[in-house]
Amino acid sequence: MASASVRFEPGEYEWLAERHDVLFLGHTDLGMVEFLITSEALAEFIDPDLDGIDSDTAIETYGEFESDIHRIARREFVSRLGGEPPVLLTAADVWDEPSQSRRP
Repeated sequence: MASASVRFEPGEYEWLAERHDVLFLGHTDLGMVEFLITSEALAEFIDPDLDGIDSDTAIETYGEFESDIHRIARREFVSRLGGEPPVLLTAADVWDEPSQSRRP
């Protein structure tokens, strides 16, 4: 069975205060790839009307929606053909997720 282009380990993330992002790692056959998701993108998961969230809420939201975030990250990694790390996920990337029921 062929492996996915990028794989993620649950719970492998940290808050980056200087960027207001959550950093998480993807594993590829060629090595590790850094991903960042903005606090604004994380806010989209809980309330699209929020402009941003604090670090505690960002970490809690990441943990709650980790599998969705990994799916979005995998899609973006493939669509960008890998690209230059870190792969930055923004609110626009979250809005493009077709499986999310909160989308208009």
